[in-house]
Amino acid sequence: MNLRQIEAFRSVMRMGSMTAAADVLYTSQPNVSRLIAQLELSTELTLFKRAGVRLIPTQEGRAFFQEVERAFVGLDSLKHSAKNIRNLGTGRLRVAAVPSMGMSVIPEVLKTFTSTRPELTVSLHVNSSQTVEQWVKSQFCEIGIVVHPGDVVNHQVELLAEVPAVCVLPAAHPLAQRESITFGDLHGQPFVSLCHGDGTRALVDRLFEQAGVERVMAVEAQYGAINCEMVAHGMGITLVHPLVARDYLHRDIVVRPFHPDIPLPTYVIWPHTENRTLLAEDFIDTLKAYFRQLTKTF
Repeated sequence: MNLRQIEAFRSVMRMGSMTAAADVLYTSQPNVSRLIAQLELSTELTLFKRAGVRLIPTQEGRAFFQEVERAFVGLDSLKHSAKNIRNLGTGRLRVAAVPSMGMSVIPEVLKTFTSTRPELTVSLHVNSSQTVEQWVKSQFCEIGIVVHPGDVVNHQVELLAEVPAVCVLPAAHPLAQRESITFGDLHGQPFVSLCHGDGTRALVDRLFEQAGVERVMAVEAQYGAINCEMVAHGMGITLVHPLVARDYLHRDIVVRPFHPDIPLPTYVIWPHTENRTLLAEDFIDTLKAYFRQLTKTF
């Protein structure tokens, strides 16, 4: 006795004929007949009497149907619970993010997202883009937020937002009086950079080289947030994501637009389509709305 045989029997009882049951099950009438015969053989019950083309449930068949219905009530209850979990936000969401997003943006968005989902449990994991990608690939996390997607196929990567880098300077720096900063302004200036191996570092270095501008590479760090802190200590000038700079406006710094624009993208990495959850998709929709509102101020 297996589930397919039970489904065939239940459909025949509910629909009144093998032909109608076959339509519901997207199979053929002979296949339904074969499943019913196998079920009768395995249960040693005579479930139907044949009267020409009609099927008449026996007393044993009706009694067995009652037991089948009780079992399917339990299955329907599980389906209802699953639907509630998807629609009402119960369950768990695991988000992976690079530090520039995970240390400021994501917590702010999560506050909004969880406010209407009191039963939701969220895990936020912060690491490098490469590690975030591995966490999503292994399904340790449902989604990943990165700035430089690596070895992932196209349908698993989606651009969330793209904003221009800003220039962060010590408040007492002479260039702090400028309304905006250019490549030429930073010639010979002490510069606080991201570490080698970071995609943004490679982009910025290439653009300065193309502009023919030589900076004094004073110090470097792994994260833009650390670079902003170094700028606050007067150790140089840096270029960072505006959302990172925003969190350091209380320090002794100024933030100025940088021209020409250096676009800094943010991507979401998805698992394979069949492994996406409605909860994760809802969170990304909330994150997109956050970026749309915020980019109006850049």
